[in-house]
Amino acid sequence: MSAFKIQSILFIMAVKLTPLEYKVLNILKEDSRRSASSIAKELQVSRATIAKTIKSLRSKNIKFSVEYWEEGELAVFAISKECLKGSKECYKLIDGRSVSIIRGSFDHIQQILEQNKIKNYLLAVDKVDSTKVIKEGLYCDYCGGEIKGTPITLKVRRRIYYTCCNTCKEHLRKKLSTSQV
Repeated sequence: MSAFKIQSILFIMAVKLTPLEYKVLNILKEDSRRSASSIAKELQVSRATIAKTIKSLRSKNIKFSVEYWEEGELAVFAISKECLKGSKECYKLIDGRSVSIIRGSFDHIQQILEQNKIKNYLLAVDKVDSTKVIKEGLYCDYCGGEIKGTPITLKVRRRIYYTCCNTCKEHLRKKLSTSQV
């Protein structure tokens, strides 16, 4: 679906799918990693037909995205007259109002709520029955501190070490050279 705005009115254009496009979309919805060959085998059509169908779905702006919930992420559901500026998802309710879903950090959500002057909302802290993702940090091999930004690498023989700064890199180089003697 694509959307565009004319004079503060949101128009949504429905995308018409062929029966084959609909079947392929449902298969990819279940497992977006499926190959064109396995989909073709299941639907009893050629691989080229499936590749063409997937290309057609992409040209219609249909996205195949992975859905997950990031640890520490918050979600807010806010009901308002129009879709909130800054929200990624918005649904029209039967009474004409809209429910906007805002995801992100507390500061990001607070900024959008203040920008749109929203006082009443529901806050979700966890998504039920979803894959939860925790972003692991990278830690310095010398001091053990978390590396923020791009790590500085040190190659010694066939191993790669990561450091947070040039000082740690030099100390680690000295430590490794003395331990190898």
